[in-house]
Amino acid sequence: MIVNYKRLLRCFDLMSGLSINFDKSNLISVNCEQGWVDQASGILGCKQAVLPVRYLGISLRANPCLVKTWKPIIDKVEEKLNLWKVKVLNKASKLVLIKSMLNSLPMYYLSLYKMSKAVADKLIGLQRRFLWCNEDGNYGIPLVKWELVQAPKKVGELGVGDAVLRNTALLFKWWWRFSKEDCLLWKKIVYSCYNINPNVMLAYQHLPWIWNFHWRKELFQWEMDLVHQLHERLRPVKLSTDRHDAIVWKFDKKGVFSTSSFLQVIQSEILVDEITSYSFTSAIWRSVVPPRVELFGWFVLVGRVNIMKRLSRLGVIPNSDNVCVLCKKEIESVQHLFLLCEVTWRVWCTWLRYFRTDWAVSGTIKGLFESWTGMHSRKQEQRKWLTGFFVVIWNIWWERNDRIFKIKEASVAKMQSRTILSYQEWTSSDPGEC
Repeated sequence: MIVNYKRLLRCFDLMSGLSINFDKSNLISVNCEQGWVDQASGILGCKQAVLPVRYLGISLRANPCLVKTWKPIIDKVEEKLNLWKVKVLNKASKLVLIKSMLNSLPMYYLSLYKMSKAVADKLIGLQRRFLWCNEDGNYGIPLVKWELVQAPKKVGELGVGDAVLRNTALLFKWWWRFSKEDCLLWKKIVYSCYNINPNVMLAYQHLPWIWNFHWRKELFQWEMDLVHQLHERLRPVKLSTDRHDAIVWKFDKKGVFSTSSFLQVIQSEILVDEITSYSFTSAIWRSVVPPRVELFGWFVLVGRVNIMKRLSRLGVIPNSDNVCVLCKKEIESVQHLFLLCEVTWRVWCTWLRYFRTDWAVSGTIKGLFESWTGMHSRKQEQRKWLTGFFVVIWNIWWERNDRIFKIKEASVAKMQSRTILSYQEWTSSDPGEC
């Protein structure tokens, strides 16, 4: 029999021109006697191997529940997020690297194996360590919850993405292919292994329709409740007898499944109110200023900047050192430093004069941002005012850090001129131009 197989492969070689290199081939036996394996490998002229083996980068017969099965993925992530890179990257650059790392994960790996919680925690741990790590390599203070980092930008978050959700979307695609594609060998194997008859999913007995589901195992009570909910949903469905059955993905205009639409649906379902409450910050991501300034503006709007009040609450500094370094009168909070401080307000007034606008001060940084950026409907004016917002908060933070770490204090006029220079640098125009 082995000789006939070798002759058949030789015929394939002659007809297709695709030569088989037996020196690089392996004979993998399953429940075979060693003597027969030795004889067969000698006839074929190939080496022997045992499961598990690697094929196209995937371990055959490997247990996806074990962390060691995912070791190639974990090693790749750890290599890309090496801690030496934090010395030369700011947080915005770190986010870009984390996103590119997640997008470069082998899709065939994620589309075949279900990622376990241990593997997901390991990957998230590597990302968290890289993002919040200080320049000296020590773990820093996380500014926000990781769920805010993973949530999409269109709801106002950082949009890093979730490898677990992507893994789920890629696995779900197999269900779509199973229901849409016909006469495939892998589909026939699934039918055979699980004793599935696709023609008895529902039975028709005149009227009404009767849904007849066949389960591979006896259901638990909580699963029976879910089945009852399913029947309740299907009860009002009206089926047509003069049309062929078709499966349609209702979350896409064309009715075709895609992993991106699946991710959007799942994310909209699992996002909690705490995350959606920051949806107003989605207007930040317009690339009108450098990425690190955009990211800093986002941290300011969500109130997660390492100002004195927060550091004293965390025990990093004593409570006696939490006074604003600009006015030296009030406790330094996000609202005070970027809005209510008398020094900061004089800088805001400078920009109101440039924009020739009268404006009442808002009580919160959120109100400030929404009124400041929603004042005009024209896109050009919106970009102009949004840039002005970034210019002010960035230079306020710059001056605050200079006074703390460099013991350098600039006048209000100097701070105002810095904001103008920053605007000119980022937009190549003058703020007074219309």
